[in-house]
Amino acid sequence: MKLERALTRDELPAYWAERGTLFTTELADLSHVEQLDSVGLAFLVQWSQALAAMGKGLTLLSPPASFYPLADLYGVGSLFELTDNPSGSKNGSE
Repeated sequence: MKLERALTRDELPAYWAERGTLFTTELADLSHVEQLDSVGLAFLVQWSQALAAMGKGLTLLSPPASFYPLADLYGVGSLFELTDNPSGSKNGSE
């Protein structure tokens, strides 16, 4: 599932309305997501937990650079399979 909007507090109501569909999808393409805050990360954690309850995992394709320090800070990086977009140039440095 390709996400086009920021994963932020302001966008959470729209994402929450789509959770019935999103939380059954095992791949989140974040290559077009430019902003991610702690609320967006919490949403991804809930998504991952919903899939884990079904014996599945969540793969994140090309998460934005802001994902990495937040995931480290909250200790949730292991909840996700991370895959880079081979055609994109993402760098996870600060």
